[in-house]
Amino acid sequence: MINFNVPAIIGKESEYIMEAISSQYLSGDGKFTRLCAEWFEEKFDAKRALLTTSCTHALEMAAILLDIKEGDEIIMPSFTFVSTANAFVLRGAKIVFVDIRPDTLNINEELIEQAITDKTKAIVPVHYAGVPCEMDKIMDLAGKYDLIVIEDAAQGILSRYKGKMLGTIGHLGCFSFHETKNVHCGEGGGFINK
Repeated sequence: MINFNVPAIIGKESEYIMEAISSQYLSGDGKFTRLCAEWFEEKFDAKRALLTTSCTHALEMAAILLDIKEGDEIIMPSFTFVSTANAFVLRGAKIVFVDIRPDTLNINEELIEQAITDKTKAIVPVHYAGVPCEMDKIMDLAGKYDLIVIEDAAQGILSRYKGKMLGTIGHLGCFSFHETKNVHCGEGGGFINK
């Protein structure tokens, strides 16, 4: 049997949990929050990393920062978790789903351009199971049509595309620490600005 979501135990977890409890910063903004944000900024060469309660909230933050409004169109894969779409629907956006590639289960980069209209504001590639989308093509299209790319790298912490960390290729990157992800702590997420 292969266990799906067993946490990596390296030996200091109990000590760190007790330190967090005794510092009264168990819910964030304490030493470990700062250390994790600094690690993301350094490892991902990001201007700023913010920890969130989930990747859902990181995606919602991206929608707010981009000032997504009613009628804006957001392109994303037809195969994704509902939170990817909901983050933008909550701001009034219309989701334009693009079919996926059967070999990667990621958005089919060859179908994106035909989905772009004058109302399109962003493309949200989802790196399913940490398998990278074809980011060169996606970034070329974003440049051609002046679109923002928000990478949903919920399952892609430390995964790379042509040597670049997922979440750092687009304009914004969103991550998850949910227990079903490749790096997890039960819950939580992250947001980086490249």
